[in-house]
Amino acid sequence: MTKLIRFSIALALLATHTFVSAQSLWGGTEYGMSLDQVKSSVRNVMIPDIPSRLGDGAQEALRLENVEIVNKRFAASFYFIAGRLTQVTLSLEKGHKFDGAMLVFNSLTEALRAKYGREIARDIKRGVLNRADATWMAGRTNINVLAMSVGENDAFLNINYQVRVASSADKL
Repeated sequence: MTKLIRFSIALALLATHTFVSAQSLWGGTEYGMSLDQVKSSVRNVMIPDIPSRLGDGAQEALRLENVEIVNKRFAASFYFIAGRLTQVTLSLEKGHKFDGAMLVFNSLTEALRAKYGREIARDIKRGVLNRADATWMAGRTNINVLAMSVGENDAFLNINYQVRVASSADKL
């Protein structure tokens, strides 16, 4: 084989590997994107006034307000570690009690089932701590819907797109 043919084959294999290993998150984003790449992929993102931080150290660097899903408003938060996208979280607007959040939770799980199939886990508990949780795997991406409240306090509801569990599975 000539050097040119070997080089072409190697380049094709490398391109295929890069394409296959890309892990989609939400809204046209992929795990590992830079801040500028996310800005180019998602219209109207902005730098949040008060960024949040996740337990793993990921920092919210971009936010997209007024995302409508199942006829409700969400904010999309884009979290980065070392300048690379690691998670996207969609948060339901504030002001919902747990029963109201559960109506949205049920609508979301129906929509996600239509897109990704049956969830791999689902759990709902009511009591002092109210919690509803459903999880899907889409390729190498974990999608989790979580609604929670304490007593009669307002609930929060998030949809998380991440690769943590999938990355941990590689070690097994």
